[in-house]
Amino acid sequence: MATRNEKSFQYKNGFKNRIAEKIDTTLLQWSANITYIDLSNKSILTLDDNVQFPPNLCNLNLSNNGLVQVPDVVLKLKKLQTLDLSHNLIGYFDKTPDFCHVIETLDLSHNHLAGPPYWVWTESPSKLSKLNLNYNFKLSQSFQNGYLEELLQYNVSVSEVNISNCKLGDHMKLFNTFSKVKTLHVGMPNYSNFANHVGDAPCIGLNKCCDIERLILCNTQIYTIKSDIVVFKNIVEINMSHNYISDLPNEFCDLVNLEICVLSHNNLLYLPDNIYKLNKLTHLYIDCNELCTLPERIVELNLHVVDLYNNGLYEVLEEIKNVAELDLAQNFFDEPDDPHYAVKKGKLRLNITDRFDGRKIEEDRQDSEQSHCTTDDEELLCSLQIDNNDEVSKQNYDPPSSPEDWDSDEYWVPGYTRRVSPPAQSPWLFFVKKKMAEGHFCPMDAHPVSVAEIVKYEKMCNPRVWHESEGQFDDYSDDNS
Repeated sequence: MATRNEKSFQYKNGFKNRIAEKIDTTLLQWSANITYIDLSNKSILTLDDNVQFPPNLCNLNLSNNGLVQVPDVVLKLKKLQTLDLSHNLIGYFDKTPDFCHVIETLDLSHNHLAGPPYWVWTESPSKLSKLNLNYNFKLSQSFQNGYLEELLQYNVSVSEVNISNCKLGDHMKLFNTFSKVKTLHVGMPNYSNFANHVGDAPCIGLNKCCDIERLILCNTQIYTIKSDIVVFKNIVEINMSHNYISDLPNEFCDLVNLEICVLSHNNLLYLPDNIYKLNKLTHLYIDCNELCTLPERIVELNLHVVDLYNNGLYEVLEEIKNVAELDLAQNFFDEPDDPHYAVKKGKLRLNITDRFDGRKIEEDRQDSEQSHCTTDDEELLCSLQIDNNDEVSKQNYDPPSSPEDWDSDEYWVPGYTRRVSPPAQSPWLFFVKKKMAEGHFCPMDAHPVSVAEIVKYEKMCNPRVWHESEGQFDDYSDDNS
């Protein structure tokens, strides 16, 4: 019967029916020709030194057990190429194993590592290509007293690294040691409380990974993509879904080797006009954003997959509908009723659930989403009036300052001058003002009444109100007092 601690461990690691078959490894005997052994899900808490593994063992799976440290009998294996120690309770793996320069794949995900495996940094294993440290939320616990600075002196020649959900926080400099990495997982599509908060992309440390080809930054709290994103000159696939990105810099379109771009679940309002420069782009996922328009030259790309599900589009270019896989549902226009489109949408949604068909219903914004129930045009007008008429307002409402006017009652009556602050901008206003700054046509120029006339009329209808207040300069006495 399993003890209470074993039951708790079995439940934590998700065994079926909370039951795992416990075995006595000291009784196991293997043929000398065996090269692969699977001891996963066996409730193994330790391995006795008397255990004799086959001398030609190349692959060992010890995942989903209760190991708190790497057994010495495993460290003595000399021909081990793949080692899976995921889903255990290992706290440290600093001792250099005998398979150091033979190991190719090392999986230490879902453990309790209080620091990276020290020997991977100091010994620089010559054949290690894949390192998985995912879900080691205590990994940065040892980054104090100069330990992180010591690791930064080394360069790990690993081509694929998964360091997601490690709560690196202010320790992103660790990426400096992965200067030769080709595939880097910093985040995962599923939300986690232990996510790495990147903020800006590329962040400190990540900008040293110049040879990267595949970069996964899902759920890493990215708000801004910086112009030095071009440091990833060799990047082929980038995934920055489930973040807070609202704008793409023009330099993003200089990633000329980019083939797969995933920007799902962000706050994108538009795409750069020079997106046509991404001439190798074939897969574009921009679903669940706030897109209100698409650049016209996007049709020059040789796109095979385009996901526009759940945006704010009112129309799309006809050429977009010619791609092999396409989803246009939940926008502000009717989906095509063409059976060919249904086939394309079915292909794209093959492994996607929880999606709806049809047109998105337009809903009026709540009062809290816009100030004083104003329209977007009124908000833009107000902001333009404030920007362009500050000097006029000062001239009209500043009290007289000449000594000759000091005896007049108007000068001593306190006047409350309220400086109007611009209302909170909607995403559409942000887009309009950006296009105006770039020299594009302003939609308000098409109004039958000019902006200047509207401003003048508003001033006449809503003149500045002067308020009297009691104070130390009030004088209610007559001239004879």
